[in-house]
This record gives sequence, structure tokens and C-alpha cells, in this order.
Amino acid sequence: CKYSSTMFLRFLKESSSAHQGLCLCVCVSVCVSVSLCVCVCVSQTEGVRVSVELLSESAQSPVLFVVRQKQAVLSFQVPLILRVCLRRYQRKYQYTQLGRTLCQPPTKAVAETQFFYVDVSTLSSAGIHYQLRVSRVDSFTLQTDKKFSFNATPSQPQFFKYVFPEGVDTVIVKVNSQKNFPCSVMSIQDIQCPVYDLDNNVAFIGMYQTMTTTAAITVQRKDFPSNSFYVVVVVKTEDEACGGPLRFYPLLPDELLDAGNRSKTLDVIVSPAINSEVYVMGMLFCLGIFLSFYLLTFLVACVENKRYDTAPVSPYEYGSFGEFVKVFIRIDFCIGCVLICLHDDLNLKPADQRCIFCVLERSLESVGRSRHESLSSVEEDDYDTLADIDSDKNIVRTKKFLCVSDLARKDNRILSKKYQIYFWNIATIGVFYALPVIQLVITYQTVVNVTGNQDICYYNFLCAHPLGALSSFNNILSNLGYVLLGLLFLLIILQRDILHKRALERNESTAMVRSREHRICLTH
Repeated sequence: CKYSSTMFLRFLKESSSAHQGLCLCVCVSVCVSVSLCVCVCVSQTEGVRVSVELLSESAQSPVLFVVRQKQAVLSFQVPLILRVCLRRYQRKYQYTQLGRTLCQPPTKAVAETQFFYVDVSTLSSAGIHYQLRVSRVDSFTLQTDKKFSFNATPSQPQFFKYVFPEGVDTVIVKVNSQKNFPCSVMSIQDIQCPVYDLDNNVAFIGMYQTMTTTAAITVQRKDFPSNSFYVVVVVKTEDEACGGPLRFYPLLPDELLDAGNRSKTLDVIVSPAINSEVYVMGMLFCLGIFLSFYLLTFLVACVENKRYDTAPVSPYEYGSFGEFVKVFIRIDFCIGCVLICLHDDLNLKPADQRCIFCVLERSLESVGRSRHESLSSVEEDDYDTLADIDSDKNIVRTKKFLCVSDLARKDNRILSKKYQIYFWNIATIGVFYALPVIQLVITYQTVVNVTGNQDICYYNFLCAHPLGALSSFNNILSNLGYVLLGLLFLLIILQRDILHKRALERNESTAMVRSREHRICLTH
């Protein structure tokens, strides 16, 4: 032990002067009488990985490894037991090969030397053979737009470090694999120790996303004060979370299951997201497309208003036969018929001279019926039960343009008020549709921000662009067109209604054009 300590101090001094990076020293002690110290010097762009393999097949007691660092302590046992619990049942998987990457705490100086100790202990009465390996991790610090491939298992997770370059505020971390299974999890965690890189604790901190072949998480610089973060990739012990088959429960509660080969090859790449200028230009382009419909509608409305101002329109063209009749007679009720032909003084060609034939069979009892003007009245006395639909076809045939109002069999005042019900119905439906959507967006976004669980979101993470507290504002922007075009439709209907009311105001004497009481008939 004395000789080992002397070698440790001498190697530490030589390493500190020769390397301007990070020197990590491992001191392994077995029992009390034997100790071995090994130093490994790496640069700040490299990491250190501790791998352990249990060689004794009949080990009755596990071997405990405790890695003591300056600002963190990492402990694990070999063999490693990972449990999958579901209600009161659980399945246990045993792993004899482990590999863990050590956390790199932030250093205050560039040439600061840090060391750690690995303590090995067991309660086994017999000797246990194991293999301990400390190695460098190449490409521990990921480079922008540079793909890196690696392998991972449930007992050998991987994590890497990424530092935001100058001028980049948002990046997209993408992890790809050629195989759907085994199921895996990608996590983004802050630079702090310990790193949660096992299946049973990866969801404790940061943002995580379950994946089969592709996963993507958008990361912003403002969320990480150290301007860097860890990309953690963990392979799950089971595939149930990815839609895979569900394993049977063992017959005995303490029975250990064979995990099989759950190695997975993955690729990780970090790419810069679009900058703010491209983001704003894309938003303005989408809004410009929607606003172009507004501009086109405004121009058409101006042309129509100008045309109606220069050439006044008779209200009969809004659902009556004013193209042929210049004099309109209103009689409340009548019984009989009349035949009126257009004369030559209307300057019409013989082919255009038509006749209007009207037969009314209204009884005197229907005249005294009360006209309810309630908005929700649907009683039978509000309807005209005349059977003249087959006898006044000539009225319909004389029209060049047939409108719905020509076939209206209800009083215009009642119809105009009943139509207001549709407005309130649409408003009510809109409120009941909008409120749950807004509530779900706020609730789910809060859950994502607090827990980091992105599996509850169902959008394309590869195209997610955050804005403020929203993790995917582009989905809201794409649905904004429904709202804008819907409002435009309501404005078009309002503009047509205003034009119709203006035409009626110019001819107040015949304002009730669509009323069924407007008949040309001969009274007895």
C-alpha cells in the first residue's frame, strides 16, 4: 500500500504537467490489505468509462462497486438486477456485464486535475473473479452536424456531452436506429452529477422520449445555464412501452429472467435549428397566404358595392320575379286566380313574354292565426299548410334565378328571427370546441415542462419549433388557418346580408319580398 501510494503521487505530478486537460486516477482496493491505483489522463473533450464483467459463474453474493468522485458518488452491483414492476407483480432481469460513463463535473480551471476512487467490496466467503476496465470515451463531446454511432444495452447505457457553439441558441438532437426493437429512451439532462442513465431512473430529471427507430428533441440554450447538456440513451429492459410483446410473469416471485441479446446500435447527431429570421419569415409567409384571401375578398366587395351604387338593384332580384313584373300588388288573402300577361310596353320580345299563374286556396280561418315571433317557436300554426305547391309552378318557372326565399312558406319576420338561432348555436358550438382545446394545450404543455415526459405529445418532433412556453408553436400556426378562413366566411355572409338589407331599404314599400302574403290575385 505504501509503494502504491508513492507511485500514485509521482504519476499524478507528471500527468498534471504533461496534460492540460483532465487527469482521472482510479484507486481500486480489495478487502483492506491490497490496493491498486491507476491514473488515466484525458482531455476535456473525452470521457472516462468504467466497465465491469463478472467472471465467477457461481457467485452467491453480489460485488458492490462504489465510484467516489469529488462532487459525485456512483455505486452499482454486479450482477445488476433490473426490475419491471406492474401492480403487485414484477419481473427481474440479471446482467453480469456493466458499463457506466463517469460524470464530468464542471471545472473552474482548464488544467485542474481531478481523481476518483473505485471501491470494491463483497460479503462472499469465497473468492470472486471479475474484470475491471477503465477506458477513454472517444467523441464524448458531440460535434455539430457530425454523426456518431455507438452501441447500448440496458446495463451499458451511453451518454454524451454537447456544448452550444457561438451564435446557436436552438439545436435539434436526433437519434436514429435501424431496428425497432429493443425499445430505447433518449433523454436530455443538465450537466450535473449523478447522471440518471438506467431504465428505472432515466425519467427522474430532464426531458425524455421513448423511441423505436427515430427520436428528436429540440433543446434551447436558455434552458441550460452552463450552455451544455448531456444526451443520454438508455435501452429498456422490455419492449412494452414501444408496443412490443408483453413477457409472461415467472412462476416464482424471485426467479431471474434471461434478458437475452438487447444490444442496439444507434446514431446521434446534433443539428442547429432554424434561426429567428427564418422562423419569422415562415410565420409571415403563412399569415400572408391567409391574409391574401382577405385582400381578395375586400377587393371583390369594393367592386360589388361600386356596382350597386351605380346601378340600383331592385329587391325583387333577391328572391322574387321582379325581372318581368314592374308593379307589385300586396293582398293579404284571396281566393281565386288571375292571369296577368306582360304587355308590349315593357319592351320585351315575344319569346320573353310569359304569364304568371297564381292559385291561392287560403281559408278565412288561417288569416286570423297568430304569428309567434319567438326565436324557438316550432309550433304547427307557424307553417302554411296550403296545398298550392303543385298549382303555382308558373311563379317558379318565370324566374331566371331561383332563390330559397321563393320556396319559403313562413313569414319573413319569423324566419329572420329564427335564423338568429343558428348564430347562437354556432357561437355555442365554437365555445365548447375551443375551451377543451385551450385547456388541453395548457395542461399538457405544463405537464411536459414539469415532468419532461414528451411521450404524451402526438406531433412530429422533427418539425417542432418552440416559441416561448410552447414546445411546438408551428402546430398552432398550422391550425390558425381554420380560424382565419372561418372568420372570413362569416364576414362574407355578413357582407351579403348588408347588401340585401340596403336593397330592401331602397324599396320600403315592397320590403316584404319573400313573404308568402305577396300574391297577385283576384278577390271575390
